[in-house]
Amino acid sequence: MFEKIKSIYNKSNYDISSEFVNPLDYHKTFYFILKQFRVVDVDSSKNKYCNQNIILFTIGAIANTLMLISLCHGIHKMEIPHITEAGTYCIVLSYKLLILSCTKINVVHYENLLKSMKEDFKYIFTNGKKYRERFFGLQLVTWKISLFSVIFTFSIPVGMIISAFGSLLYYLLTNESRNGNKRPLLFPFYIHGVDFGDTPIYEIAFTFSNICTLAYAYNYIFMIQTQIVWVRQITSKADIIIWNLQDLLRDIYPPTNETQRAYFLNLIKHRMRDIVRQHQSMYSLMEDYSQVYKKLLLFEQKCCGPVVCLTAYCATEKLAEGELNVVLILLCVGTIVMHYIPSHLCTFLTIKVRSICDACWDTPFWNADKAIRPYIVLIMQRSLRPLPLRAAGFEDICIQTFSRKMTSAYSYFNMLRQANRK
Repeated sequence: MFEKIKSIYNKSNYDISSEFVNPLDYHKTFYFILKQFRVVDVDSSKNKYCNQNIILFTIGAIANTLMLISLCHGIHKMEIPHITEAGTYCIVLSYKLLILSCTKINVVHYENLLKSMKEDFKYIFTNGKKYRERFFGLQLVTWKISLFSVIFTFSIPVGMIISAFGSLLYYLLTNESRNGNKRPLLFPFYIHGVDFGDTPIYEIAFTFSNICTLAYAYNYIFMIQTQIVWVRQITSKADIIIWNLQDLLRDIYPPTNETQRAYFLNLIKHRMRDIVRQHQSMYSLMEDYSQVYKKLLLFEQKCCGPVVCLTAYCATEKLAEGELNVVLILLCVGTIVMHYIPSHLCTFLTIKVRSICDACWDTPFWNADKAIRPYIVLIMQRSLRPLPLRAAGFEDICIQTFSRKMTSAYSYFNMLRQANRK
């Protein structure tokens, strides 16, 4: 059993040396989640796609509405811990609705991603077969990273639900009279005139909160795994370009006669044509990525800091009251990690794209005809352009910005604690 799992994890059952590998079969978990969200061309009715999204959107909208009501109640009573907890869930649930909206609007860009993956795999088994081993080394890393992201993302809601059941079990064991503290809920629901501690309202709210948590995790797994595969696919294209640039002038020497000159020039132009096509394809895929994830990344940049601050504050305040709120701690840790992943991916993407410029500079262009040099200069200039993930009033998506946001969140956390003490 262990050997079978190890074989699946290392993709040992794929013979890349003799047979063509389908990218959709190689990245099974990625393609599976795409089919579930119906953003690819599959043999299923559009009604099923609409129903799934309507269900997820409805669950998120209802939960967000209840949290907004609870937030308004907290503001009316000026209960800072309640305001921060309800406000945190409002931000998180709003993000879910944004993910669903961007998915529905940008289906064509997901199709472009799959088309690009198929083209790259076909290239590696035809003209670029000498790069096959290195390419599949990168694809194996992509598979492993996406697999770990699914496991980690799913572990957060599972931990939250286990904590909710554990809190309920502890309450039932320690509150025999059932008078006093209310039964614990995953979300701080509030509706005027409704007691969420009474049966059957409590059971309905408890079940609904757990369903919301699982639905959010399901949605976020789709978003984060697709983002990882997308960025890694762009960087794989960049690596293909770099490998081609390294071989651009292989077996090319200063010509000694016109025949050699014409032969070398045609050979260089043929190789350069493939490089320019790959470079253009990489930027097209990057634009597709920007169209889908730009809004989501900018939302994360503005809201992840407040979410970390508020969850940390709520968990600390409850701990001071003698209550260990594992749900908020998990939400805080999960938010930090899930905000770090896109920041790291975009930083890695920036470095990889700019490394194309270094590969051009390392090319012994003095052995080539001067006609090829303008193309190299254009590739170098374009590779130095910033990523298309920018907007007025927002910072670059990178690890440095992530560090600043976490520092700011810690400052606001201290400010909230001091304000509540006064």
